Amino acid sequence: MQLRDFDVNLLITMEAIWTTRNVSNAAKTLNLAQSTVSAALNRLRLALDDELFTWSGSEMVPTPLAEQIMPDVAQLLNGVRTVLTKSFGKVETVERRLVIATADYVAALIGAKLFERAAAEAPQLSFDFVDMRPQFINRLTRPDIDMFIIPANALRTEGMQKQVLYQDSYVCIAAKDNDALYAGMSSDEFLALPHIGYSAMPRVIFNHEMMLWNDLDKHTNLRLTMGNYLIFARIVSSSKAVAILPKRLAESLTGEWKLKWIDIPLPTPELEIAAMWRPDQGKDIALTWLRETLVDIAGG
Repeated sequence: MQLRDFDVNLLITMEAIWTTRNVSNAAKTLNLAQSTVSAALNRLRLALDDELFTWSGSEMVPTPLAEQIMPDVAQLLNGVRTVLTKSFGKVETVERRLVIATADYVAALIGAKLFERAAAEAPQLSFDFVDMRPQFINRLTRPDIDMFIIPANALRTEGMQKQVLYQDSYVCIAAKDNDALYAGMSSDEFLALPHIGYSAMPRVIFNHEMMLWNDLDKHTNLRLTMGNYLIFARIVSSSKAVAILPKRLAESLTGEWKLKWIDIPLPTPELEIAAMWRPDQGKDIALTWLRETLVDIAGG
């Protein structure tokens, strides 16, 4: 097939299905009828002589060819978007849906201010926050994610551009009437308390805050884990459990829940929360606005 015979618009459909893993959701993203997206996918399958996506019963799973070519597709579409935004170039006119991978609590801390700023300054931009999953760590160049907001000193992120947003630290929270947690307690007393903690994978303790303790052969009495920091306060406030949270989150929750918090009586890594993106996105007008806005929000 010659380029003149290929409809490049079909690649926009491929990108939407790749991002959503669902034809119906892809249609909503593109503001098209589902039948139109299905027809476009069928045309693309014929053009590339490959299924590209197969239905697993719960999501559209990319074929090996789709996995292989999607980075090139993303680079091509981003290049076209860059041409258009440079040509017509004001962020208030850019219509995009930006995907941000981060922890749930980061979305909670910045979401409202980001919403208000976008409404005033970039009304055609919209945002999808997605959970930061373990499989992303070795695939930080995923073409379906526009930006990561993660602890920069917790993960290996070679080849990514970085903008530090703010510094944070970990604290331990408990119900206000839980006398078992108190300032000045020993590390052994602290570790023996019933903990709930973050883990991105079931049956595996996968988090940043406890890596250093494991290296010191110190192990937490973890009784419950989950991948959502925001639920910790609800559980802790009505039980004898304690939980480790970033300090900014703990400070925001103490007014909503009957909680107290202490500094952790163990060596604990500091948090450098940073926005990260692929080098080819460096001059993207929408992402430049997003980075600058996040710096303002985080510093405010």
